[in-house]
Amino acid sequence: MKKNIYNFPISSCPHCGGGKIAIRQYICGYGEYYVDLKTGDVDTAELHSGLQYRNTGKYAVCADCGRRLFEVDRHLHVIEE
Repeated sequence: MKKNIYNFPISSCPHCGGGKIAIRQYICGYGEYYVDLKTGDVDTAELHSGLQYRNTGKYAVCADCGRRLFEVDRHLHVIEE
């Protein structure tokens, strides 16, 4: 089992029991994918390399029920209230 490096204050949603959070992001840039002319195989390995990601969400929300769980900074560190 992987160790949680972020020290989130909860391990599941107290409202629905969900185990994943969602953080809103702003994504900007361009990506390329490659298609083999003979086989039609698609290579997306470099698709995200030119993109820039920035967390814009102020809260971690439950991915299942959408309720706010706790406040986070742009590096996913919990902001204590």
